[in-house]
Amino acid sequence: MNNIEASATRAGGWEAPRALSAFELGTVLHGSYRILGPLATGGRGQLFFAAHTRLPGKLAVKALHPALAQDAAALARFRREAEITASLRHPHIVQVYDFNVTEQGIPYLVMELLEGRPLAERVATAKPFDPRSTAKIIDQMAHALHLAHTRGIVHRDLKPDNVILLSGDGVTDFVKVVDFGISQASWRPRLTADALLVGTPQYMSPEQARGRRDDIDHRSDQFSLAAIAYALLTGCEPFKGDEPVAVLYQVVHENPPAPSTLMDWLPETVDAVIARGLEKRAEDRYPDILEFSSALTEALAGTRAEGFPEEAEIVFPVPERVEVTSELTSADTPPPVHVPALAMAEPEADSVPDPMEDAITTQVSLLPDDEPGVVTRRLIGRVRRRAFGRVVGMTLVVLLAIAGVALAVSPTARGKAMDASRRVPGLVDAAKRAVQRVSARSAQTQPQSTAEIPTP
Repeated sequence: MNNIEASATRAGGWEAPRALSAFELGTVLHGSYRILGPLATGGRGQLFFAAHTRLPGKLAVKALHPALAQDAAALARFRREAEITASLRHPHIVQVYDFNVTEQGIPYLVMELLEGRPLAERVATAKPFDPRSTAKIIDQMAHALHLAHTRGIVHRDLKPDNVILLSGDGVTDFVKVVDFGISQASWRPRLTADALLVGTPQYMSPEQARGRRDDIDHRSDQFSLAAIAYALLTGCEPFKGDEPVAVLYQVVHENPPAPSTLMDWLPETVDAVIARGLEKRAEDRYPDILEFSSALTEALAGTRAEGFPEEAEIVFPVPERVEVTSELTSADTPPPVHVPALAMAEPEADSVPDPMEDAITTQVSLLPDDEPGVVTRRLIGRVRRRAFGRVVGMTLVVLLAIAGVALAVSPTARGKAMDASRRVPGLVDAAKRAVQRVSARSAQTQPQSTAEIPTP
């Protein structure tokens, strides 16, 4: 098994693989990653379940197999995988967080722990996928690989084993592409060992099968993706044989049966898309992997698969083209606001009394009609009382201030303060007489009126 990420996260757990000796249980790598146990082993590496010593959450630690620790080519390939995968940040690509080498010379990389199942498990059941699931999985893979292609990276080992399907929180078949161990980046020098035939025959492109590494580019991944789509829709691989050599011969020289001949519910448009993705010459395939995915999704739209639930039918609505203009048309004008007729009606004259006017009228009506000038007299009395109160208040304030100063300064000042306090009654009487004289003159000169309105 070349891909150990795929076997790391199957539901139900795993029995501890034998002969895992890169790290012992409880080992802490560079003070940050504690090994909790083994997950899986493969031909090139080992995978461990781990936790960060300072942060919550679980991680996966992939280590190069101890038997290859002295293999320069294996070391270079492992490091290349770490660098390439870490440079790709995409929701559908496994994330690598760290890379280092132990004191014993064992390189390892730290990556996200994927809690899902390999796509290969479902392909192995030999049952076709419904069109909706197929379009969904292929589209996610295409977008992940497109990002890699824009960075000059070709996966070169795309197959169901290297695709993990995650589920949870209402989401199913969420794709994670893993194992960039034999990928090639245009910005990195090629390894000498890359001249050897690497990959999986059933999903290998013809240029790979011929060993023409200079011809391998992003269209090689498109061929592999088309082969995976073929397997998902039909339940069988497009190229198969008892020996790898026989499979490679078919990849280079023969075309697989059209998918509709194996599943009669598939339309011929799907045959055409798959056939173009599996063209022997790279230049005859789609210009990029997203165009292949889009063509397949469109061909599957509205397809109903026999034996699948009714909801398996997929219809991808095409949004209408909207012309954007800078001017508003009548269609762009917002609808008028509906206002009830009652709120819009003008009140009839005298139909709704003014509450303030009503209050004034009530106060006036309470006055006796046979007492003219009563309001004026009341106002004069009110003014007289207020004036007297103010005079008395001011006098008391002045006296208290004088007394306070006198008590605080000297005996002589205290004596003067006492003399001033003795004159207070006379001052109050004088103020009262002054107010009475003003009131009398006002009463003599004020005209009587019957149309006066009381102050509020």
